[in-house]
Amino acid sequence: MNLEKNENFKISNMNKENTKEERKKNKIKFNLIWPILMISFFIVCFQFIHAEIYNKKEKQEINLRNTESLEYSIDKSISYDKNGQTIYSKNNFINFNKLDKYYNGVNEQDTSKYNNIHITLCVNEDYHLLALVTIASILKNADQNSYIHFHIIALNNLKFEIMKKIYSLKSNINNNSEFIFYNGKKVEEDFELGIKVSERGAIDYGRLLITELIENIDKIISIDIGDIFVEKDLFELYKKDLGYFGYLAVEDAYPKCFLESIFNHKDRYVNGGVILLNVKKWKEINLYQYIVKMFKYVLTKTKFYNPYTDIMNDFLPWGSTGYMELKYNFPDYIIENGKNYDIWNKQCSYYFYKKEKVLDAERNVVIRNLYNYKVYKGQGTEEMKNLWKKYVQLTGFNDEICKKYIC
Repeated sequence: MNLEKNENFKISNMNKENTKEERKKNKIKFNLIWPILMISFFIVCFQFIHAEIYNKKEKQEINLRNTESLEYSIDKSISYDKNGQTIYSKNNFINFNKLDKYYNGVNEQDTSKYNNIHITLCVNEDYHLLALVTIASILKNADQNSYIHFHIIALNNLKFEIMKKIYSLKSNINNNSEFIFYNGKKVEEDFELGIKVSERGAIDYGRLLITELIENIDKIISIDIGDIFVEKDLFELYKKDLGYFGYLAVEDAYPKCFLESIFNHKDRYVNGGVILLNVKKWKEINLYQYIVKMFKYVLTKTKFYNPYTDIMNDFLPWGSTGYMELKYNFPDYIIENGKNYDIWNKQCSYYFYKKEKVLDAERNVVIRNLYNYKVYKGQGTEEMKNLWKKYVQLTGFNDEICKKYIC
């Protein structure tokens, strides 16, 4: 009996020992699990917070950070998300300066104390690198008392990333500038026929569209991209009085020598690379719509030498063309030909017996036009190529530009 009790006592003690051992093991397990759970919890929280920050940033980049401002209310019918397409504001333009102020706290400058200059260019993805170079030349040579407003017609649904690249020139070169991008879809539709025959699609015609899109501006300088380099401040051009003229432009050299059109060109034929547009006048007589109608009709009837320039010379009402000095759109081929070719005495040339005027313009060039020498393709003199390289380096995208073009 006593033996049985002793056995039971031993078994009971053994069970107690086992229970203690199990409790000890369980305690160790619990002590190990708790830190693991805590670490896992913090990892999950970190991932969630990081994802929220990243998604918020990505959403802001893509969706223009939906603001409460009516000016930037997103029109869902024309907006895009993660496909890289551009989202325009409800009124079909994007003002990058205002976006910078809203999201990055960058205050807008008081432009009332500056000489305000409004410029329009037309850009698509294929030619945006050339636009960078032209814009760089404008910003670099602007006077410190000037403020440049760029009104850029964006074609083929220009990507937001490319717009940001162009806007970066503001901080890279000249902070006294504003960049507004307009949806150029309308010009692609209006000049559908022209896109088929024009080397650069609707780029040339797009600059005319600004007269339809811009508000509260009476005049604007229209500038081509790639071939144009601005070498001085543009306020002396911008402040010119347009009077009743629809635009001011520089006369081309050979209007009588080679132009083809069903129209009888005037003796004085303008170059369309640089134009001071009378926006107020164009709006008053609805000139843009008139040009579109005439263009569609005439293009089916004849061959143009240069569709865009023929528009400016042939379609506008009589007496709307004003002329400005050669220095505001100086074609380098005049000087190059003048050295090897009797341009001064060729009667079909506008510069017939005007050698001194040409030489004076060369000494005081404001805008240089190299359209006969595609420097980005390696053409032209060393001086021209060096000018191109100079502004390429200013953009901050030297490697990308030189990868596509010859530097």
